[in-house]
Amino acid sequence: MQKDMKYFYLCAISVGIFVYVLSAQATMSSTNFQIRWDTLSTGGLDSSSSASYLLRDVVGEVSVDSSESSNYEISDGYRSGIDDRVISFSLFSQLSSSLQSISAFSGTTVTTNTTSLSVGDHVAIIQDLGENQISAIGKIASIGIGQIVLDEIKTAGTTPVIDGSNDVLYRLSGSSGSLGTLSSTSVETAIIGFSVTADLMNGYVVKVFDDGNFRFGSYDIDDVLDGQVTAGSEEYGGRSSDVTLANSTFDTQDTAFTTSLQDVVTSSSFAYEERNFVTVKAAMSTSTVAGSYAHQLGFVISGNF
Repeated sequence: MQKDMKYFYLCAISVGIFVYVLSAQATMSSTNFQIRWDTLSTGGLDSSSSASYLLRDVVGEVSVDSSESSNYEISDGYRSGIDDRVISFSLFSQLSSSLQSISAFSGTTVTTNTTSLSVGDHVAIIQDLGENQISAIGKIASIGIGQIVLDEIKTAGTTPVIDGSNDVLYRLSGSSGSLGTLSSTSVETAIIGFSVTADLMNGYVVKVFDDGNFRFGSYDIDDVLDGQVTAGSEEYGGRSSDVTLANSTFDTQDTAFTTSLQDVVTSSSFAYEERNFVTVKAAMSTSTVAGSYAHQLGFVISGNF
């Protein structure tokens, strides 16, 4: 018995907000304006930019420093009061219809049919598609004859070894996806990738939650309980590419999604286009009721302050 299984992703972003408490002497304001920072200088532009860079500058600024105690913090100077975007978060899920075989993978070069691929595409490289697959994600930097070159790869601790047998590539795009048709003899998988830029000294955390069980009407697929989604058993869960989690088990075993927030990625420092992914897994038994199953996964990112 087989059935069509689908899932959908909902991306939620929570951005930390810095709140500065300023004394009356540090702020000039009226009913129509507020100047939070001022400086005496000899000139300079507020910003200079092109397609490749953005520069904040000032000429002649003096006494740029910070002071603090247990009760206050002072950042003096004009530029210390300026900050741009703190966190950006992009999500890209597996397009099941984009499945194609690959025959070799060396460094960041993948040998495959390049017809449907474009520079800038995010892709997943998978060794031995299925229950025990080994995966990596990257973004296409260039395309040659029968080959693509990725800018870099992100793995879950182990790099795929490609021999052309059950080794595949998927494009990653958008916020919804499908597990396709489940069978009692295999485990179906799908990858949700994401990229984070965080201008935060202490890094960030990404958490996941769902809106209820993977379901079809009053029926649902059981959450995985034994740490491994196994063919022939009715089980559903996921595993993270971050193998250093301290507050959840997504780093070491297949783990159930719940309505409570659980860590899937943590970082303790600044990040620029830092990529990770979650591999979603589902299996059915011969007694699983046929139907189109679905639910929503939400991802929340917040800064560590």
